[in-house]
Amino acid sequence: MMQRMWLEILERFGQEVTLHQKEGIHTLRAMVQPLLDRERDGEVSTPLGLGRQERYRYMGPVQVPLDLDTVVEWNGKDYRVRSAHLVGEGICPHWWGMLYPREEVEP
Repeated sequence: MMQRMWLEILERFGQEVTLHQKEGIHTLRAMVQPLLDRERDGEVSTPLGLGRQERYRYMGPVQVPLDLDTVVEWNGKDYRVRSAHLVGEGICPHWWGMLYPREEVEP
């Protein structure tokens, strides 16, 4: 029952994303949200001055695994997966991940 509710939430509130993976390209509905952090101001010092430090939370269906080699295309931009975890096993399984803009320099 919880799995069905999760899929209904994704259908209603999720956005269309495209996952580019070794196995192929998958278009699906997932939730991608900016991750706001009071500790950070969205910028980080680099040798060339201040740079962006944007992070996004990904929550998507269990049917399409998320891994570190996946590139997530959302709102016309590409994002790298920094971490990916399968959560909610047995109750409401889904993929949870942390995304960064693809053009950003890795720390």
